[in-house]
Amino acid sequence: MKVIEVLSAIAMIIGVLFFLGCAQPKEVVEAKTDWTKNFNTSLHYTRQGKITFYSAEHGGIELITQKPIDDFGCVKCHANTKANGAMIETEKYTPDCYDCHITPGDKVNDSRCLGCHARQITEIAVLNLTDVHRGMSCLDCHSKEDVMGDGNHYPTLLKRETMVKCTNCHEYNGSAVHDLHGKVYCTACHQTTVIACYNCHLESAEKHQKRAFRPLAGFEILVNFNGKVYPANFMTAVYHNRTFVTIQPFYSHTISEKAKSCDECHGNENLKKYLESGKIVMTTWNESSKSLTWIKGVVPLPKDWKEALKFDYITYTGDPSNPVKPEPYNWTYISSESEVMQICCAEPLTDEQIQKLAKEYGKS
Repeated sequence: MKVIEVLSAIAMIIGVLFFLGCAQPKEVVEAKTDWTKNFNTSLHYTRQGKITFYSAEHGGIELITQKPIDDFGCVKCHANTKANGAMIETEKYTPDCYDCHITPGDKVNDSRCLGCHARQITEIAVLNLTDVHRGMSCLDCHSKEDVMGDGNHYPTLLKRETMVKCTNCHEYNGSAVHDLHGKVYCTACHQTTVIACYNCHLESAEKHQKRAFRPLAGFEILVNFNGKVYPANFMTAVYHNRTFVTIQPFYSHTISEKAKSCDECHGNENLKKYLESGKIVMTTWNESSKSLTWIKGVVPLPKDWKEALKFDYITYTGDPSNPVKPEPYNWTYISSESEVMQICCAEPLTDEQIQKLAKEYGKS
């Protein structure tokens, strides 16, 4: 009898141990990311963002050029050299790991990013704009997936799942001001300016010369993007006296800890002029002095923006194939009519939003 009890006890112990052993989670070995494969789907490789923006299908520049994007070299854009200093032949160029890495996997210096991202160079070195994040590395905010792709194809950087968000680092502060502006994205208030490229000269681009009149700053357009009020910029372009402007959501590296004051958005002068005249004059060219003035401050984009926004367009009178830096006297006025107007990935503000912004707050 005792033998049977002992055997039963042993069997029970073995059963318990067997059960516990089976119940233990197996060690999960995460699959190693194939960054080379991911890179082939990234916007850095495909250049699909430029293709989408340019295409006639999306209301882009192709509508005024009637030519393929390849004629303008846009998808062949590259730094002067590879990461190891080797010169790049534009005609043979295809994006690869060695644009940024001397050895795949090594740490990338910000100078490699700035070798291509000219608007960020403009923010830092040309316009000397400040940012509370200045001194941080690009990769402190931009993940590997953001830079080298997550394995998915995206039509534009504005549609990617890896898009950087302020809340990736900053916890939401449930203050009254933040709660009141819950449908406004952080940068609409904390970004001091966007920057814009004024008058991209496409005949020069066709001759493989990058030429525009100048960068602009000191303003911010407000649009609806991803369910929030979001800052946007504009870019104008001309091709054989045909004119084009695009409005697009834009993140500028010009973040301030201090947010805008109420009256910078609510009841501001730009909105008052629109409500009085139905017009918003964005740029004005002075032909006699060969100088440009442009709008400053916050510009709420109304539903009738195509009729409301006014731009002066100029064209380059020098040799478009000559790489010499143009002087102001090389530009001349051609029109104040926008032949093609594009808004990409965003929507104008609603009438209700415009009416809310028309109310003046924060004035003593």
